[in-house]
Amino acid sequence: MKNGVVVVTLLGAAVAGGCATQFSAQSVRAEIVRQTGEDPQKAFEINLGPVTMALARQVLAGSTRSDGTLPLAGLTSFELAVYGAPAAAQSGARPLDFSAMPVRGWEPTLRMRDGLRSGMVLVRADGEHIGDLVMLAGGDKNVIFARLRGTLSRDLPAAIGEAVKSGSTEVVQRELQSLAAPQQ
Repeated sequence: MKNGVVVVTLLGAAVAGGCATQFSAQSVRAEIVRQTGEDPQKAFEINLGPVTMALARQVLAGSTRSDGTLPLAGLTSFELAVYGAPAAAQSGARPLDFSAMPVRGWEPTLRMRDGLRSGMVLVRADGEHIGDLVMLAGGDKNVIFARLRGTLSRDLPAAIGEAVKSGSTEVVQRELQSLAAPQQ
């Protein structure tokens, strides 16, 4: 009987570990359709995996910050999608509400909704650092999804969260672009 309990416990742990909500550009597109009944009007999607990120770090090797680090140091993959909000979301008839999405296996650092704007920032820790970060921000014109993986600063969720709370999706987009911009 003791072995049966151990097997059931290990099986339960394995199943529970795989139960985290999956985030990708495709799952965000499906959520937009679920909430509005319409496909996004336009889309821009990019997924930079470990190999592409290594190439980007080589290209940026001469662009170090004042502290000597690279702009992309610690980042191993980056996924970004920008969608035009469907007409139902733009008119306010069916506004997007990402704060109400059911999420499992992630720690929310921000969930907000204000009129036609909504957003969330979710993290999964990796020791002393953030190992995985997901950000969703929606407004009356655009939806932005970003997923960053690697050895990320614990300050990053707060910075991205402030951009989501304080401005439009254009502000969020500028904040994300600043992650890869060489700093002088």
